[in-house]
Amino acid sequence: MSKSNIDKNQSLFIRQSSGLIREVSPWASFFATFGLVTGGVPILILSWLYLSPGANWPLAYLITLIPTLGMAFLFYVATTSTPRAGGDYVFNARASHPIMGFTNYWALWIAFALSLGLYSYLGAQWFAYLFSGIGLYYNNSFLISLRSFFTSTTGSVIVGIIVLAVSTIAASLGRYGWKFIFIAGIISIIATIITFIVLASISSSQFYSSLSSFTGINNAYENVVSTATSNGLTFVSPLEGALLAIPVVWYFYVWYNLPASWSGEMRKVKFNALISIVVAILFIGIYYTIFTYLNIHAFGEKFLTAWSYTVANNLNSTVYQKLSNIGTFSPFFALIVNHSLPLYIIMWIAFWLPNFYSLSPLTIALTRYLFAWSFDRIMPEKLADVNERFHIPFKATITAVSVGILGLLLYAFIPAISIVDITVVFEISYAIFALTTAIMPFIKKGLFERMVAVKTKFGRIPIISLIGFPVFGFLLYALFITWGNPVLLPINLPTLLSLGIIYASGIIIYHIAYFINSRKGIQMKLLFNEIRSE
Repeated sequence: MSKSNIDKNQSLFIRQSSGLIREVSPWASFFATFGLVTGGVPILILSWLYLSPGANWPLAYLITLIPTLGMAFLFYVATTSTPRAGGDYVFNARASHPIMGFTNYWALWIAFALSLGLYSYLGAQWFAYLFSGIGLYYNNSFLISLRSFFTSTTGSVIVGIIVLAVSTIAASLGRYGWKFIFIAGIISIIATIITFIVLASISSSQFYSSLSSFTGINNAYENVVSTATSNGLTFVSPLEGALLAIPVVWYFYVWYNLPASWSGEMRKVKFNALISIVVAILFIGIYYTIFTYLNIHAFGEKFLTAWSYTVANNLNSTVYQKLSNIGTFSPFFALIVNHSLPLYIIMWIAFWLPNFYSLSPLTIALTRYLFAWSFDRIMPEKLADVNERFHIPFKATITAVSVGILGLLLYAFIPAISIVDITVVFEISYAIFALTTAIMPFIKKGLFERMVAVKTKFGRIPIISLIGFPVFGFLLYALFITWGNPVLLPINLPTLLSLGIIYASGIIIYHIAYFINSRKGIQMKLLFNEIRSE
């Protein structure tokens, strides 16, 4: 960069250097993505089977994985083109109009921040599964009673705050925090492999016999299926079910853009981004396919689907009355077959640990977007302050965690907020990113030639356009079939109002920043034509 450009950037940005250190290894980023994307999802997979009853799930994962890999490639391009704090936001804000880029990522940030609160709040639920499962198996009333504490509002808030505190400490430890993420990821993979072996060793006939024996109900399997079907559950064809599952599976895949947020701290950026975004999402697609297949192999598709419908609707099944405390936590089903408490605990770890350790990289990602907005003079400059000793933006961390605590309390004391699902925010925001990336080479040719790391063309059309346009179309279709889904996007006043507030607030914040900077003589249009050093 020439001296004149450096001087111009210094007059636009609050400072030339970010102060962050490139210390994040590719495999730490990979395991961060694994935790972020898969944390909590195994329970969702088993809980939402009834939304696509009878689906060919491997086909559903494959159909959705193809455009997801396309989207992952676009985020890879963004990461390698703008390896900065909040790199994908930086890219999106330059590839599109600044107000569109900021509003788009403001909505994503709100979704992520609320998720930080939600998953912390739900952290107690994992211990409820653990103790209620052991209590049911050994008929121990004390262990079963512990579930009441962990599922209570008080218990969930206490555990949620503890989980947030631990994740915040880990997120503030720099390279030591990334070592924690790496080690936790390794343990998760080992526990998952053991879980897969256990599931593969169980046949559905063994499980049905064990279920009847444990509950004391003859034909317990038929009891669950008949109760669900007599109360409205209808199975569809495998292909129709796979298509219905697209928005559900899409939600299972999201969050893989977050490594771009700490790209300013990546070692070997190109390799790191490839491993932590593209390779990670391919690995996760295989993981989901194997996980779902093995659960269906072990416990039967009709049973699991009927069970998910029974749990969701609290149906009056005699089997459910005995096992309602365990919900859709399938390690318990394995326990009543193999009678191994150590294996049950390992399977619990495979479910719980990714959800737990993912909160640290999520906290990091939230701070890096705040950091980027501060550099772009949309947020207060103090949010970009970096502690000289720990090389961490503590003020941004405190802000992000404070919003996370607010989200936790909202989920705890205002249950109506749980109706407002964030799936549609991901679909809209990813779709905007795909579209703006696809049209960038045509509307911002100079910036494309100067900034984008991957300029490969087929004929006259850049590869990012050839991939971006179809991904955008796919997401429009996904949004169409999501709209009105009773779980993913119920159409009601809280949902519509929340979406309106999220996007409108982003527009308002940008205009306020634009006005304030204009009074200082700073032209934000010029700022968004430049990229700061990192």
